[in-house]
Amino acid sequence: MTIAVRVDAAVPIERIDLRCGPRTLETIRPYGAADLGARVRVIWEGAEYRGRGRMTTWDGSLDVVGNEIVRFEPINFWHLDKRLERSGGHRLQWESVTTGNFAGADLLLASPAAGELRIDTPHVQTTLALAEVGLDDTVFEAGGLARQVRVFRLPDVNPHRSIAFEREVDVAATGDTPIYVRVTLENGHQAWSSPIYLFRHR
Repeated sequence: MTIAVRVDAAVPIERIDLRCGPRTLETIRPYGAADLGARVRVIWEGAEYRGRGRMTTWDGSLDVVGNEIVRFEPINFWHLDKRLERSGGHRLQWESVTTGNFAGADLLLASPAAGELRIDTPHVQTTLALAEVGLDDTVFEAGGLARQVRVFRLPDVNPHRSIAFEREVDVAATGDTPIYVRVTLENGHQAWSSPIYLFRHR
């Protein structure tokens, strides 16, 4: 089947995930590797488990070694008592929790690829060379329910608020094939379409 998708948003589009049930078939972005700049995004997300007590605490920090943070923006910091703050030109620290959602920080660096990124949270402690951060997510798994830290690069300025594309999707030989899209905007908001249930009529 051919599925046609068009998204028009009020803010820049980070990505669109074309999904079948729990699987991501493809991630579509309105920009490519050649458009990337000195902007790096760090996301932490997920939960302990389903139900009560699922909250995951991510209180921590990141340090940029051999580079400098020119400016930064918090992502999905809605709790007034939990903030993302700067400490000098190389360090951010925060208090943050997730319960299946995500939060993070958007960094504009002085140099696109110089130095390394050091992340310290209760669930992920890691060091990553900034030259290795690209279009695709670098993922650090942290157990629990889809609990992880993701690091990826963005264009310095993303002008794309609209995108349209078509894709061929396979329909299962038996049972339903639920196709839908998840849209992630740069400001941290998401939109999910209702699934289209496809099946083969016999």
